[in-house]
Amino acid sequence: MAVKPLLTKHHSLARILLLSFISLLLLPFFTFQASAQQLTGRSITVSTASPSVAVTHDFRFTYVSTSSVGSLVFEYCDNSPLPYQPCNAPPGLDLTPATLSSQTGNTGFGVDAIDTTANRLVLSRAPAASTATPSEYVITGFNNPSVPSSTEFIRIATYATADGSGSFTDNGSVAYATTNPFLVGAFVPPFLRFCVGITVASNCSSASGNSIDLGDLSASHASSAQSQFAAGTNDTSGFSIYSLGTTMTSGNNVIPQLNSPSPSIAGTSQFGINLRANSSPSVGQEPSGTGSAAPTANYATPNSYMFSDGDSIAASTLPTDFNRMTVAYLVNVSAGQSPGIYSTTLTYMAVVQF
Repeated sequence: MAVKPLLTKHHSLARILLLSFISLLLLPFFTFQASAQQLTGRSITVSTASPSVAVTHDFRFTYVSTSSVGSLVFEYCDNSPLPYQPCNAPPGLDLTPATLSSQTGNTGFGVDAIDTTANRLVLSRAPAASTATPSEYVITGFNNPSVPSSTEFIRIATYATADGSGSFTDNGSVAYATTNPFLVGAFVPPFLRFCVGITVASNCSSASGNSIDLGDLSASHASSAQSQFAAGTNDTSGFSIYSLGTTMTSGNNVIPQLNSPSPSIAGTSQFGINLRANSSPSVGQEPSGTGSAAPTANYATPNSYMFSDGDSIAASTLPTDFNRMTVAYLVNVSAGQSPGIYSTTLTYMAVVQF
């Protein structure tokens, strides 16, 4: 029975020694953690948030410690930004082909291909003191994780070692999200607006008249009249406008058409058109509007007239806003032209290749 107090005293002493030993063990651990500091001004800019596509990640932050830094680590996790939590690698992410395309501030780093893994990118350099300065690192050459609508956390840490091993010095985290592509679709229908009349609005909002009376034809002077058309299209190839019909006839009697650009000659039987303002005779107007259409070469010279069935008389090679053009009609007859009521019907046709 005399032994029991001795055992109790010995047991208490052992417990005291054990607690002292644990306290001594934990002291360096807590002292080390107190020295770690947060990287400040942290941000990430991603070139795209779409899953599984090539991406550029632009990291910016400011070092706080000025101790030696031999490596900089970016660890991608989809579960937590905290450095002491387990890290789940984001599905579809592979950092092994990543490259460091640019760096500013604390520089001299290169990708450590040996220690880099699918979700942990290690940038390495010869250990050197860091400076408390804003720094930027642009990472390219890899794809975003494959899961849409997920948040990815990147744990950033500096290490004294050159391979990202051991305890970190400074650390911090940033986050970004992948999203499903949001597509906005629309259809722009092709259009061709074309109108013909004695007079037409410049945007084809109105057109009036479809008949011209030249009155009595005389060998002493030219007879003339005019009509208009307007056109616009969004077709990439533009449009062409054709004149279809014949010269003026009265039964079997014909007023010859001008087969090449020619001037008006009173007393000579002629029929022709052009698309310009003329002084001989005074008829027609210049093309107007903001579009790119213009008269074709054979119908583009003032005081020069021509007519050929099926000719293209105006065209644009581009999508074009509206142009309004005036068709000038010229008729001359000789003294020997057979009498009669002369007439013709002309059709104007606009064509695009949708």
